[in-house]
Amino acid sequence: MLVDVASALVSASLQVLIDRLASPQLLSFFRSTTFDAAEDLKLQLLAVNSVLGDAEEKQIINPYVKKWLNELREALYHAEDVLDELDTQVLQYKVRSQSHTTLGTVMDYFDSVSPLAKSLNRRLEKINRRIHILRDYKNRLGLREVPQNLFPLLLNVPTTRRVEQSKVYGRNTEKERIKQRILGVMYEGEPISVVAIVGMAGVGKTTLSQLLFSDEHVAASFDLRSWVYVSEGSDVLYLTTKVYESLTASNGGSTSLDILQDQLASLLQGKRFLLVLDDFWAESFFDWELFKMAFMGAGGGSVILVTTRNENVAITMHAAVHFLSILPDDDCWNIFAHYAFGNRNPEPTLMEIGHRTVRKCKGLPLAAKVLGSVLHSVIDAEEWNNILQSKMWDLPANRSNILPALRLSYQLLPSHLKACFAYCSIFPKGYEINKLDLIHLWMAEGLLLPSKAKTMQMVGEEYLGELLSRSLLQRSTNNDSFLIMHDLISNLAQYVGGEFFYLLEDDNAEQIPEKVRHISFLQDKLDAPDKFEAFYDHSQLRTFIPFKLSRQFGLFADAVFGSLIPRFICVRVLSLSSYLLTTLPDTIGNLKHLRYLNLSYTNIQQLPESIGLLYNLQILLLSNCFRLTSLPESLENLIHLHHLDIIGVPLAKMPQNFGKLKLLQNLSIFVVTRNTGSRISELGALLQLHGSLSIVNLQNVVDAADSFGANLMGKKFLDELVLKWTAAIHDLQIEAAVLENLEPHENLKRLNIENYGGSAFPGWLGNPLFSNMVSIHLTGCINCLNLPPLGQLSSLKTLLIANMTSLERVGPEFYGNTNSPFRALQMLTFEDMLLWEEWLPTEFEEFPSLQELHIKRCPLLTGNLPQQLSSTFERTRLADCDVLVILPEEMMQGNTALRRVTICNCPLLQSFPSLGLLPRLRSLHVSHCRNLEFFPLEQAPHNYQALEKLHLESSCETLISFPLSSFVALSDLHIQDCLNLQSLQRLADGELPSLESIRLKDCPNMMSFPEGGLPTPNLGSISISNCPNLSPEAEWGLHGLACLKLFSIEGEVIGLDSFPDEGVLPACLNSLHISGLVNLTTLNHGGLQHLESLNLLEITGCNMLQSLPAEGLPNSLTCLIIMDCPLLAPLCEEGTGEQWPLISHIPNIIIY
Repeated sequence: MLVDVASALVSASLQVLIDRLASPQLLSFFRSTTFDAAEDLKLQLLAVNSVLGDAEEKQIINPYVKKWLNELREALYHAEDVLDELDTQVLQYKVRSQSHTTLGTVMDYFDSVSPLAKSLNRRLEKINRRIHILRDYKNRLGLREVPQNLFPLLLNVPTTRRVEQSKVYGRNTEKERIKQRILGVMYEGEPISVVAIVGMAGVGKTTLSQLLFSDEHVAASFDLRSWVYVSEGSDVLYLTTKVYESLTASNGGSTSLDILQDQLASLLQGKRFLLVLDDFWAESFFDWELFKMAFMGAGGGSVILVTTRNENVAITMHAAVHFLSILPDDDCWNIFAHYAFGNRNPEPTLMEIGHRTVRKCKGLPLAAKVLGSVLHSVIDAEEWNNILQSKMWDLPANRSNILPALRLSYQLLPSHLKACFAYCSIFPKGYEINKLDLIHLWMAEGLLLPSKAKTMQMVGEEYLGELLSRSLLQRSTNNDSFLIMHDLISNLAQYVGGEFFYLLEDDNAEQIPEKVRHISFLQDKLDAPDKFEAFYDHSQLRTFIPFKLSRQFGLFADAVFGSLIPRFICVRVLSLSSYLLTTLPDTIGNLKHLRYLNLSYTNIQQLPESIGLLYNLQILLLSNCFRLTSLPESLENLIHLHHLDIIGVPLAKMPQNFGKLKLLQNLSIFVVTRNTGSRISELGALLQLHGSLSIVNLQNVVDAADSFGANLMGKKFLDELVLKWTAAIHDLQIEAAVLENLEPHENLKRLNIENYGGSAFPGWLGNPLFSNMVSIHLTGCINCLNLPPLGQLSSLKTLLIANMTSLERVGPEFYGNTNSPFRALQMLTFEDMLLWEEWLPTEFEEFPSLQELHIKRCPLLTGNLPQQLSSTFERTRLADCDVLVILPEEMMQGNTALRRVTICNCPLLQSFPSLGLLPRLRSLHVSHCRNLEFFPLEQAPHNYQALEKLHLESSCETLISFPLSSFVALSDLHIQDCLNLQSLQRLADGELPSLESIRLKDCPNMMSFPEGGLPTPNLGSISISNCPNLSPEAEWGLHGLACLKLFSIEGEVIGLDSFPDEGVLPACLNSLHISGLVNLTTLNHGGLQHLESLNLLEITGCNMLQSLPAEGLPNSLTCLIIMDCPLLAPLCEEGTGEQWPLISHIPNIIIY
């Protein structure tokens, strides 16, 4: 989208250029060649710079000033290119000389390339003439000098405030009204209700929906919740994928809508869910109905909450509409004051100016929030008054769709932040921006001001913090490593980016502006080679980035980019990510300005050696290039490389002389080889490494002295270290020496050691000096007989010990020489410890902060588990402990915080500690523990007062009657494969108001429900599967359950040939699932006719079912599914089946 507004990025570029023109290296070069164009250019720029403040404000109302700024910006781009070429030549000479180049030797080099010097000078002279004309023209435009930094903003603005509003003003009434509507639908009989919040941009729709989504009463009312931002143009497949991802943290692995909808339907089956669709645009009724198909089997009372600017969207959805109006000025003031003043008491003058300023926000909370954030660090009343009097407020509405308050928020930014913010215009609306990637893009474009005391990444993080504090960027609610922009803020970024930034949102590349320098586009829109032809006319591009918003396969791009890349002679940022690209042309080496190259998720098989000519390259992204097995030897020339991402790349070796990349700050993995490539000692020179480093194939270190040369102790910026051998044959002596030599710096926070073959751990592991260590994983150390003294690590929070197959005992050596071992440890996990038998206690308090204990696949552990665990202990999981017989009650004493217990496949386990010791246990999952005795009934009812979820599977063979009434707080009951269970039993009067779901499966002797019916007024779902002796009867009292929405019966039921009998099911039922009833021949009209709320009827695998009731099915049905019913299906075929007239009125029919 292009907004026809002049760029306001000139001041930042001017200052950078002036600084570069003043550099000793450049001035010496031009003086040595008797050319003075550089000095002239600096003087010209200083003269122009003095009027920029006036020009940036006047451009809004004067189109000639806008044109003047555009022409100036164009000239500056050309000047930057010239100076870049000079820097590149110097850098090239430095690389080729293989030494620290002095200024004199550089001049000798340029004496040999005098034609280049003449060419650069001629180009600068041409630029000078152009800027001279612009300088003279400024007087005609009436541009005057104004003080720079009229509104100075502190660099260190507080960044600890979350951008999600912790306090919302003026919306309590709306929130409560919509909340009651959401909670009320559970009792209205509707399977899915749609609620729409309709209002203009910036009025607070998203904030209100976030408050509702996180409200504890709302959250407790739904089994599943999902939040999806709906970008404009999203299709049904995209939305369905996003819903599935938000619920499972997985994309489902399919691009088929049918398969995804089946997966989502299975996930939601019988469960009440809340789905928020934020900023919905589509008005298509067909798309909406298709999208809803995946939710038809969900539990009754499910809600879809939509925010939209378009009332027609709500009409299409048949939604209950809530219109959100603007806020009163008083509430807008509260928002503004919260962000502008924080906890300080403002001066009366600022209060008065602030009130007048807020009135200009026109009742929009976003405007008040952003303007308040920007003014947080401005304390001078005169500056506040200047803001109030700004011409920005008076720009006619028809000149821009940007709120004046937002325009002012941009105008008040320092010049370096203006440039960074405008660059964000390349991102599509709703796109989640990776913070690190954004910093890298800013770095590549030269937008980060260098600092002697800070790395460029640190500078970029400061810039991010400033934009976050001003609410121009927001943290993603899904992942703290990502950012988002409100739609109005995105509009603002595009507004200030002008014609130099362009986001192509369709496939018409012909509309790209002539002056464009930074272009991004939606990859799925440009899906054919001919659609790239328009780019051939834009050799001046500096940014070329595709965004992949769907999961469709990209274009086969070898030919397209093979001819296109050579034309991008000015490009700084080039991304070809996610294209079906197998080769990169040698001409990539001609892109001398290139700083950022993204080839991730391509099929690239080999990088050309010409990569080594990209002397300015700072960022090289190769993640998940699954066919790339080596890096070019010329990589050693990239001495400015800061970030190399090779995660998911199957490299066989590192290129020679890797240690020359001394500026490298991020290296995900280093592959050690025996005879070729770089040796591990090449790491020694890489002292700037930050973040995480994995060193793999350490078995290839032949000389242990090489590992000492890696100098890990000198890498003080590393946070995480992974040291990995293969699981093959080990040389115990060499591996022990190697690990001893790989001692990291004391600042390290996370350490993983995998497949180490030595018989003992080194002395540094467990040293108390590692006071920052929070996580350690020791896996596959098969020869180690003892654990290191990890109890001495005062900050250790997470510890995993796995597959140490020689370890037989855990004893005092584990705790170390301290009176308070593992004082910070929160999660402890043992896995696959095949010979481990004993866990000996210590005389001191064990694990005072432990929250989770997991023990899995430890077949010889007899049960000496820690006793008297801390009051913070919340969760434990025991699995595949073959000889474990008893859990000590001492282990549970005092555990008032224990919430979840899972015990799986412990065949000899006989008893579980009294639930009286676990008064707050909420979830208990027991499976494949046949000998476990179920909790004695004499403990009932008070000891089960907190248990909410109980899952019994293949366990408790002595259990005959389940004491249902004992679990007064139970909400979810799942009993499976309990062979001797015969009934659910009521032991006392009273109801079970919390029980919402009952699932009974594979219980062959199960025969009855409680006499007098289920005491469960809020029961919403019953599922019975493979219980052949359990036939639904009216005596169960289901017809009186006013909240029952789902009933499912599956598998053979002896004697059941007609279903349902009259009076069995309640009138409020929404979904009925009948599956695998092999004896079923008829559907009973008497049992169906009163189901006036039934929306979904699914009949599957009923081979003997011959017909539907002659009287028809309930008129309320909206979806009928018939699968694997060979006698019934032909009768229901559309148009030809005998029984088609009985079902033709149903909107959605699926038969196969």
